[in-house]
Amino acid sequence: MLLLEFKTFLLDGLLNTLLLSLVMIAGGTLFAVIFATGLSARSAWLRRPVYGLVECLRDIPLMVTVLMTYFLLPHAGVSLNPFWSSALSVSVWGGANGAHIIRAGLLSVPHGQREAAASFGLRGWKGLALVIVPQAMPIILPPYVSLVTSLLQASSLGAVLGVNELLRSAQILIEQTTIARGGSPAYLIYGSILIVYFALCWTISAIGAKLERHFRKPYHRGAERVHQPEPAPAVLQPTMT
Repeated sequence: MLLLEFKTFLLDGLLNTLLLSLVMIAGGTLFAVIFATGLSARSAWLRRPVYGLVECLRDIPLMVTVLMTYFLLPHAGVSLNPFWSSALSVSVWGGANGAHIIRAGLLSVPHGQREAAASFGLRGWKGLALVIVPQAMPIILPPYVSLVTSLLQASSLGAVLGVNELLRSAQILIEQTTIARGGSPAYLIYGSILIVYFALCWTISAIGAKLERHFRKPYHRGAERVHQPEPAPAVLQPTMT
């Protein structure tokens, strides 16, 4: 079978895809935190430029961002290989989309929670990490997990720049097999890649659902206490004297 014959070649492409995806997810999360901090800044001189940059990155097609990063950065004196160029461009795009998700989740927490955290001495990053973020996670997680799956899928854009990831490996294998043996195995190879991407995205969604249930546990417990019926008062029976 063709897939077993070239399994080492395809496995190398899969490993590069996983590595590129991890870099994009980590970079996208980092940029999302930075952009969300800028969007939440009190100073309009900082907030407005960050908002304009975020909206610009969100509105430009991702393919254009990838190509612009690869071809324009060398003119600015920054030369990146195809791997890091695609990782940077997709990470910035993911950060621009993730910034609004994080900001919306933090704003969903009532302001009284910040005051309560401050009253217990949890100010600054301590109150944010221990009080605000755990309450915001049920709001942040569902759309952010969707963004993570999009970043995984966007790793295939590295093939446009020549990154030897899974899609590029498949393209090379199809071209060489068609030339050497005749007949195109595109249906077999692309169909197998579709299954691989589906399995990876399904795994991410399953992990995200488990994390979401973990952060919702306190709310379920509180709801159970609220709806728990009170015991009926004891009825005194008259006694015969």
